[in-house]
Amino acid sequence: MQSEQTRAILEEWFDAIGKGDGEKIIAALSPSVVFELPKDKWNAVIGYLGTHVGRSAVAEAFRIRAETTEVLQYQLRELVVDGGTAYARIYTKARHTRTLVPFEIEDSHRLELDGQGRIARWKVWFDPNGEVAAFTADRDARLLDAVGKGSSHEVRALLEIGANPDFRDSESGLTALQTAAGRGHANLVHILIGAGADVHTTDARAGGTALHKAVQGGDLATVTTLVEAGSFVDAVAPTTGHTPLMDALWYKWPDIVGYLLEQNAGLGLSTHYGFSMREHFEYELNVNTRGKEKLLEAERLLRQRTESDERRSAEHALLTAVNAGDTHTVRNLLREDTDVDRRFPVVNGFNDAHTALLVAARDGRTEMVRALIAAGADVNATEPTFGAVPLHKAVYNGHADITRILVEAAGIDLDFQGATNGYTPLHDALWHGYEDCADVLIEAGARRDLVGHDGKTPRDIAVDSFGRDHRLVKALDQHS
Repeated sequence: MQSEQTRAILEEWFDAIGKGDGEKIIAALSPSVVFELPKDKWNAVIGYLGTHVGRSAVAEAFRIRAETTEVLQYQLRELVVDGGTAYARIYTKARHTRTLVPFEIEDSHRLELDGQGRIARWKVWFDPNGEVAAFTADRDARLLDAVGKGSSHEVRALLEIGANPDFRDSESGLTALQTAAGRGHANLVHILIGAGADVHTTDARAGGTALHKAVQGGDLATVTTLVEAGSFVDAVAPTTGHTPLMDALWYKWPDIVGYLLEQNAGLGLSTHYGFSMREHFEYELNVNTRGKEKLLEAERLLRQRTESDERRSAEHALLTAVNAGDTHTVRNLLREDTDVDRRFPVVNGFNDAHTALLVAARDGRTEMVRALIAAGADVNATEPTFGAVPLHKAVYNGHADITRILVEAAGIDLDFQGATNGYTPLHDALWHGYEDCADVLIEAGARRDLVGHDGKTPRDIAVDSFGRDHRLVKALDQHS
């Protein structure tokens, strides 16, 4: 008898749910009802999930559901009753009220009735994937809107439910990060970068990076945040050829000019319309009648940086001696505790930010290489242009004797992959046809399985350079 009563109560109650009869739904519940809809990080976007205790809490859950979900079809497909306990299977077809994306779910219910025939416990299990997808279908567009409004709370919330920090606005061509950067929202830039936003990607129209946009917007904190996150200070926009420094001059932000100069922004670059950076700035000085004092301050900073570069270049006695091939002076300087890894200033020259060892390995200064390594030079120091290490420099130029010295140095990374093309020193040696350098690396145990950005292994390069029957190809086959 109890089972029949339970069935009758629940069939009528599920019918009320299907019709959206809120009053009847709540009236069938115990005042102390416990309603459980399991909630976790993944499905938390569905606002009505969780554990609800008491009629008012359940009513609030139904209210939230009604705001977000339009039920198109509701069907009780199975009801199994055992005394005052029942198990039900429900099919629902619905759509989200904001995104209008439809979804289907089939959920399982366990219900317990109390002595008065009211529902005391109610638990639901279901696969939330379809509903989650419907709820989050517009999260990327909403992220752009939240960034535009400068709402860090909304941005965080949307990123937490999987919004893409690199999503691009179809009209402006800007990513969320570029939009935040251009508007000077340093806090949002920090949040987006933390969520994985790419600081290097460019906008779809002019090719500017987020750093270009931040410079144009004039907020130093945003510029600093991007540079500290790894943005290239000399990134070049493909349409204009402008670097961030050129934009800082153009938009008259002397504080940003000063900061970029401190970050070694290049002074020897040119626009795509024929001006050098200096000519570009002189043009600015001539055509502007407003903000002249800002331009003059920027000019002072440029002059100060130029003088500093000249002074630091002249003071870099170790690299001067390496360039001159003066081994005697190099040895004397090393005995005087000269900073062996001091880098050359960035002057848009061949030695920009190079250490003495990088230059000596590149230029074939064998005895200098020995002396520099003995003095503790960093054998894995990278230079910023190609992302190469001294071993790349040696093999690229065919210096087998230096290659041999380097592979025997303590701590050497035989397999460092350069940033430009992903090539290891072994790739480079084979690419340039230096068999003796390749022999040294193979004998030293260089890896043969690493691939460059073109997908090629050292063996592939060897085939390209020497042909399939060459001894090095066979040697690489034997050691693979």
